[in-house]
Amino acid sequence: MAAEIIVEKGIVLKAQEGRVVVGVKRMVRGSFGRITVRTTKLYADDSRRISSVGDTVVVRFTHPISSSKRWRLVEVVTKVGTAVGGAQNA
Repeated sequence: MAAEIIVEKGIVLKAQEGRVVVGVKRMVRGSFGRITVRTTKLYADDSRRISSVGDTVVVRFTHPISSSKRWRLVEVVTKVGTAVGGAQNA
C-alpha cells in the first residue's frame, strides 16, 4: 500500500460545483540565493459542498476522480467567517 499524503492548506478558488482549488505554498531558493514563494494548485473533490473560498481544509491524495482531480476534501479546519480572537469587523 502506498503512503497516504494529507495536506492542510487554504482554498484559493471555488471552480465548479464539486471542485475546489487548494493552494500549497512552498519556499524555493533560486540560483543567486533569492528566496521566492511558489504556489502549487491542487484540484480537490468537494462533493458535499461544505467549503468556501478562504477556508483552511485538509485534502487527501486519492485515485483519479476526473481528468484533473486527484485529491479529495476530508474536512474543513477553519471557516473564513469565524473570528479567532472574538473580535470581528462590523
